[in-house]
Amino acid sequence: MDSPIAGKIDRCVTFIGMAAGWLLFALTAVVCFDVITRKFFVFQSTFLQELEWHLHTVIFFLAIPMAYLRGIHVRIDILRDRMGDRGRAKLELIGLFLLAIPFTLFLLKYGIDFVAQSYAQNEGSTSMQGIHHRWIIKSIIPIAMLLTLLSLIATVIRGVLFLAGKGPVPEAFARKEIAAVAVEEIR
Repeated sequence: MDSPIAGKIDRCVTFIGMAAGWLLFALTAVVCFDVITRKFFVFQSTFLQELEWHLHTVIFFLAIPMAYLRGIHVRIDILRDRMGDRGRAKLELIGLFLLAIPFTLFLLKYGIDFVAQSYAQNEGSTSMQGIHHRWIIKSIIPIAMLLTLLSLIATVIRGVLFLAGKGPVPEAFARKEIAAVAVEEIR
């Protein structure tokens, strides 16, 4: 049985991550338009190039929390692969408390300061044709860190429930073979 709190966090983070995925269509359109106009019409736009970076940033940062919850983030852990479910759960919880949660809180705090400083300075593009109000794109850092923190909290709840024998192995750290994940995602 899953925790109601962890389930709500999961649904919220997944909704936001999937919504950000739709921005891939906008990013593709902007890149195609930029390449075609630059190649055939000798039209170069700083605005379009900056928009590409901004869209890519939003997509990437909003996908991180969802990727963690699904256990499809990058892992390089030889020791972990040799452990059973309970060992992986314990290792994951230790990593969450010692590394992931403190680092995410650090980035959240300094991300807020980063946005506030950018807003106070009315920071914008160095190009007159670029995107102004840099604080808007910089605000994705604390937003993403808040969503990541929520993902980590949901995983802690699920990990504790699993270790107490009251829940299944959390998807965030269940053993997955790369090919199996790819096939499952296609379905």
